[in-house]
Amino acid sequence: MNHQLASMRLLRKHLKDHPCLESYYDTAKYIINSFRLPAFYEVSDRCNLKCEGCYYFDADTFQPNLSVRREYDAQWNNFLGNEVIKGVTMPYFLGAEPALEQQRLIVASNHFNRGNVGTNGSIFLDPEIKFRISISAWSASEADDIRLRGKSALYQALKLYQGDPRAIVLYTINSQNIAQAKDIARLCQEHGLPVTFNLWSPTKKLIEKLNNFTGNDNNFFRISTPDASLRFSNDDLQLVRDTTGQLIEDYPDTVIYSHAYNRWSTTPGPLYKLDSNNVAENCGSRIGGQFKYYGMDLASKPIKCCTAAIDCNECRLYSGGMSSHFLPLPEQIDSLEGFLDWLDIILTIGRIFLRPETDPKAFTSKLDRSSIIKAARKAISQ
Repeated sequence: MNHQLASMRLLRKHLKDHPCLESYYDTAKYIINSFRLPAFYEVSDRCNLKCEGCYYFDADTFQPNLSVRREYDAQWNNFLGNEVIKGVTMPYFLGAEPALEQQRLIVASNHFNRGNVGTNGSIFLDPEIKFRISISAWSASEADDIRLRGKSALYQALKLYQGDPRAIVLYTINSQNIAQAKDIARLCQEHGLPVTFNLWSPTKKLIEKLNNFTGNDNNFFRISTPDASLRFSNDDLQLVRDTTGQLIEDYPDTVIYSHAYNRWSTTPGPLYKLDSNNVAENCGSRIGGQFKYYGMDLASKPIKCCTAAIDCNECRLYSGGMSSHFLPLPEQIDSLEGFLDWLDIILTIGRIFLRPETDPKAFTSKLDRSSIIKAARKAISQ
């Protein structure tokens, strides 16, 4: 609470000293308020890909139950009605592959105007589904896509969603595909799709298999070995920082990312404060209180976060990382530069997760995110 009070005092001081930032701060507040009560809903336990290190099908957390599939649809509509009454403002629809259960997403669209669907993009989502569609991409090469995910999906996704205002490509960077980020940005530009970045993070089970290596399997541990896995070294993280930072500049109308967030997410070592069980204490995606994660039985799961299988010590996923910046620490905004960096992150979050059709206030300026911050700094210097 003391940190919150200190942060609010610093925010008020910056706004008093630099009133030109008031409109940007108002937009940031609107964006944060849009996430005031998120909820995660599993809508599918089936998938058509086998991504290396998949956290959904992790052996320690995945519990298949075929009987709940029949019960799910009978309860889904009334269940969502109750969620609306509870005041959920940001529903996330996930699982294995939500596009395999489109009718459930159509029903959800009748309850929520705003939301996010995580998909691999290989199946087109019905136009009735008006949520933000986050299309996971792992490689610009069909051969590498097959190697990393068991099947080529990117080019099918680009064809299906070309110019679709609902869609944003989420390029998951790992230690082996950093250089392909440039090709991904180019392809997205050519297909009229924005792109942002996510950093691959290992599950505890995958790390255990690497530490006690006895061979690979045909599912979600096909290619990783102790000497060659998707995990990042410190040098890899620096290369990620340099590569994505340059792409922000080279593709300002296509790449939706923040320099400040890029620096934070590529910092060596754990990004979060860990407890004695190596669980992040200050991650914005921790489940608890009114913040719920619902499984395929539509019951709230008592899990640590929205990606429970991931090792917090190495977690760099954008879901937890970005939500962890909604309330800045005093040391993050004790300078004007820090405050501008925080604004940059929040404005970027709005452009990634929201849509101008449903949340126009999050897109009050036609300038891209980088130009907004540059304009603010120029105004301050005058």
